[in-house]
Amino acid sequence: MFEAISSPIAGLMAGVLATVLVQSSSTSTSIVVGLVGAKHIIVKTGLLVIMGANIGTSVTKTLVSMGQADDRVTLQRACSGATGHVTFR
Repeated sequence: MFEAISSPIAGLMAGVLATVLVQSSSTSTSIVVGLVGAKHIIVKTGLLVIMGANIGTSVTKTLVSMGQADDRVTLQRACSGATGHVTFR
């Protein structure tokens, strides 16, 4: 069922996409842990999907900060916050 994400890039991108869609890396990670526990996917693939989930969270934060483009000062603060999140995640 999950053979499509057996390649490293596909697993990583699946994690990014899932997290951007549900807007929660915790939800994505919880689902992946359940799938690994039920032996539907292997640990290596699960780790790649979780890594993608963390990247997806950073993408979501950056997209939200770009929504502040109407005010330059607010945009600068929002982008700084998103960059800090990406750096220290």
